Amino acid sequence: MKVQEAIIEDQFDGQKVRYLLVDRNGKVVLPVVRYLKYLDYIGRVQNTLKSYCYHLKLYFEFLETKKFEYQSADLELLVKFIGWLRSPYQSNNIKPITPVKAIRSERTVNTIITCVIGFYEYHARINMGDPNIVEESKKSSSPFGVSYKPFLHHITKGRNIDKNVLKIREPRRNIKTLNSTQIQMINEACNNLRDKLLIHVLYEGGLRISEALSLWIEDFDISENTISIRKSKSSSGIRTVFVTENTLNLFQEYIYMVHSDEVDTNYLFINLTGSNKGEPMKDWAVRSLIKRIKRKVNIDFTPHMLRHTYATELHNQGIDVGILQKLLGHAQVQTTMQLYIHPSDELIRQEWLQARQNRDKD
Repeated sequence: MKVQEAIIEDQFDGQKVRYLLVDRNGKVVLPVVRYLKYLDYIGRVQNTLKSYCYHLKLYFEFLETKKFEYQSADLELLVKFIGWLRSPYQSNNIKPITPVKAIRSERTVNTIITCVIGFYEYHARINMGDPNIVEESKKSSSPFGVSYKPFLHHITKGRNIDKNVLKIREPRRNIKTLNSTQIQMINEACNNLRDKLLIHVLYEGGLRISEALSLWIEDFDISENTISIRKSKSSSGIRTVFVTENTLNLFQEYIYMVHSDEVDTNYLFINLTGSNKGEPMKDWAVRSLIKRIKRKVNIDFTPHMLRHTYATELHNQGIDVGILQKLLGHAQVQTTMQLYIHPSDELIRQEWLQARQNRDKD
């Protein structure tokens, strides 16, 4: 099976890229098409549609190995699917003699299973799937998960929540950030204006790769030192981020030197060489750039670490979490608090020293 891109015309958004799952005989897998079309209609962003298509590709490949139709699936089969996802051998039958590392993390497996359950929920609603598999995958329980009555119990009494019984426990992630020296080394390792500007935008604006690659030239406001983010992974809408004059100077120099009148696109970041020269830059090109920089500076980092560093630095400087949520483009403030606020080792040390000094004064 494979995932194919399809360009469609939309009356509101113009051309849009959508994704199709195609089987070994070259036929479109219609149940997946229906589900992705539904997600498109309810406003899921392009990256989500792409990810879900690849998740369902894995599921339908698993069904092929088990010689099952998707309508015949049950809870036991989904449990086997989890084992198949984690096995480096893509099999439930091979049992290694010594422990081996799972091919996918707990978080990735949970994301794929959530996608599959959503797939079945949709088909159950349109009477094209068995609703039992959805009901069996859920367990109704107290939102507090305790036997005693907590504070404000009277408000939540009788309001149990559904939990996914297939969800596996995820270890707490140790999110990494970069220090100022590492940021400087990464900037100095860039060979051209485009790469320097891209790193500056990812770091100073806290942008995701997809957001940076979606930028148009007119999204930069030189007089206000701002960038408007129109396309976001979340449903937070258009947001404005602030950058330094140094970044805006790089932007103007890049437009003058690289993004000349000969370039037939309004996208900011373009390919500089090759057969696709002048065309909008793609995600894989950014990943390739990051790999080259990593080899130069000998720093193991990802583009998203620049975003984590941005958020952590602003938080350490005292910016309110609600403001940080808006700058990062999160729909929920809990996401900002749980994933993007990481006190640095230096800040922890400073707070500890201050606490010791306060104790000694007492």
